[in-house]
Amino acid sequence: MGKLFDETTKQHHLFQAWRRIRENGYASSLEETRWAVEQFDRQADRNIKRIQKRLRDGSFEFEAQVGVAKKKSSGNGKRGIVMASIHNRVVERALLDALQLHSPFVKVVIARETSVGGVPERSVPHGLKIINDAMRSGHQHFVRSDISGFFDGIPRKAVLDRIAADVADERFSALLDKATTVVLANEKALGEDRKIFPTDDEGVAQGSPLSPLFGNVLLYDFDVQFNKDGVICVRFIDDFVLLSKEERRATKAFQSAKAHLEKLALKCHDPFTNASKEKAQRGKVEEGFVFLGYDVRPGLLQPAARARNDLLKSVKDRIKIGKRNISEVRREPSADNTQRYTQTLVGIDRALRGWGNAFAYGNAPATLDDLDMKVEEELGKFRSWYSDFVRTYDWKTRRRTGGVCLLTDIKPKDLSDVPFKLEIGGRFVKSSKAITISTDGSVGGSRRNAKDKGPGGWSYVVHETNEEGSGSDQNVTNNQMELRAVIEAVRAAPKEKSICIRTDSQYVQQIANGTNLAKSNAEMWREYESLAKGRKIKIVWVKGHAGDVHNERADALAKQKSLEASQELAA
Repeated sequence: MGKLFDETTKQHHLFQAWRRIRENGYASSLEETRWAVEQFDRQADRNIKRIQKRLRDGSFEFEAQVGVAKKKSSGNGKRGIVMASIHNRVVERALLDALQLHSPFVKVVIARETSVGGVPERSVPHGLKIINDAMRSGHQHFVRSDISGFFDGIPRKAVLDRIAADVADERFSALLDKATTVVLANEKALGEDRKIFPTDDEGVAQGSPLSPLFGNVLLYDFDVQFNKDGVICVRFIDDFVLLSKEERRATKAFQSAKAHLEKLALKCHDPFTNASKEKAQRGKVEEGFVFLGYDVRPGLLQPAARARNDLLKSVKDRIKIGKRNISEVRREPSADNTQRYTQTLVGIDRALRGWGNAFAYGNAPATLDDLDMKVEEELGKFRSWYSDFVRTYDWKTRRRTGGVCLLTDIKPKDLSDVPFKLEIGGRFVKSSKAITISTDGSVGGSRRNAKDKGPGGWSYVVHETNEEGSGSDQNVTNNQMELRAVIEAVRAAPKEKSICIRTDSQYVQQIANGTNLAKSNAEMWREYESLAKGRKIKIVWVKGHAGDVHNERADALAKQKSLEASQELAA
């Protein structure tokens, strides 16, 4: 092939990759993901051109990722999710697109119709249709299983070698190698949890656009071998079900599948031992089995019990949050609190619509009707609670808690606080004279909004020296404490040093870097501007509470100072 690298790094291909990342990013439930996409989007043309230039001159480096250890839904153990920068993900997506469009072998892999996960134009409904057709044709015996620790166990080098032999492009293969190597910025902070993340040679990152493809390349031979001799195998990434007209064939196929996976150093849950039904099942299809979130039986597809319970829990959780926020509006009237009665109902409606669309291929209206009745029971209790809550309140409180703001609740603005754009100092240069400082701010009490006032604390931690600074104040907002931490960090840093400040405040990062206007706290921003004048400062946003040692230390210091300020206030 030889020219795949050049094709991949063309601007229109990088832009196409970015559009996919952008679409998925804005739809993400994670605020930090939506924010990162928004920041990249502000200068998308410039960012894509810079990525292309660096790819082609060989200076592009994948940024270190952040590992997040999350509890498994089963409650047993944790799984490692890798959070990558938008720059990384754009290149990863461009590599994926190039392979799917131009690699003959990858085209064969993704065309395998019984593989329905992580492939273009096929997904859950396609797998369900194959299973439904198989049951109709007499395949009445099944064995279902999933592969343990699949992404962590993929032999990455072996998959890279197989792809390299097909594409015959050293630059492309080298870039693909770097793109799938997991380098964690918070490795030390993860401690014992580091072991649940991939290493250099073994495993790929959960969350990378390339990981499902690597899994499908690895299991291509598996898909071929177990779709013959009267057996049908439907696979969605690491979950698979074997169907046959004869119990003997289904059992034999599973034992062979298990042996095949063991040769790849992978293990699957065995329903012939003591594996839980959540992980593996076997029997006659008329008894039913759970696959792809559905309870599957001949002539019947319905959302599995776990999926139904998860939806009901989601509704209850949203109502709980709604009640809390409505109560806060009653105690502290503010136009900033937007999660009230009406908004809670809208959020529940969106959750129901999303869930309903995900399970729209089911054919069990009675099951949905029963679930609707349970949801309605929770909504009825919420309506009754709200009716009692506002019964004795005046029209203003009813309107606020109902979800419509009062014009008089909107905070008046002073002409001395006219929005302005900060003058950015000199360009930060990473050198031996550069230092890195983590900052944080905190406000005590029950305040959850960044603009709510209370006793607060601020802090900073210098990475190179472990030098710390902290302080407190009364009647301040969280935004003010986040900004005060940065101001004091700059004030304390030697003037000859370049400074990289790490903050988990998007408010501070966006204004300090000139992305947004300073629309409030003008006096404090002018103070920062004066201190930063002529200095080489870079302010970067980091996710809070993600295991970063210095960020966690700054967080603890700020909270301690906030607590001390609260105690002083109460004394």
